Amino acid sequence: MNHNKNKVKEKILNFESALNLGNIEDVLSFYSDEAIFMPDGNKTLKKSQIGKSGAEFLIESNFKIQFENVKIAIDENYAFVDAIAQTSQNDKEISSKLERTSRDFFVLRKEEGDWKIFRYIFNNNVITSKL
Repeated sequence: MNHNKNKVKEKILNFESALNLGNIEDVLSFYSDEAIFMPDGNKTLKKSQIGKSGAEFLIESNFKIQFENVKIAIDENYAFVDAIAQTSQNDKEISSKLERTSRDFFVLRKEEGDWKIFRYIFNNNVITSKL
């Protein structure tokens, strides 16, 4: 079971790197074809819709993310990951850098031996507490 936890954690950290590099094709490769992304304050997106809005956002805003306190629960074919994310992005409207903390929740599904993001939801500006 630890082998799968290590694979899932590696997948989340590689997803973080892809987001930070702003390459939307690489980011999309982490998602299942049946993935659903539920960003805070925005409409729910299918995988095919993420690329349309995400490509410009990642580059133009210089979006950066760092997942911390990653916790993983896993069974044979699904993994549940919660983490705290520290994000930053440039906001052109106020000519400033915005920094946020969010609580992120992933469901990953094992597909053909590889872990893929099946569901991803996050909520911004959550005060973290230890559980």
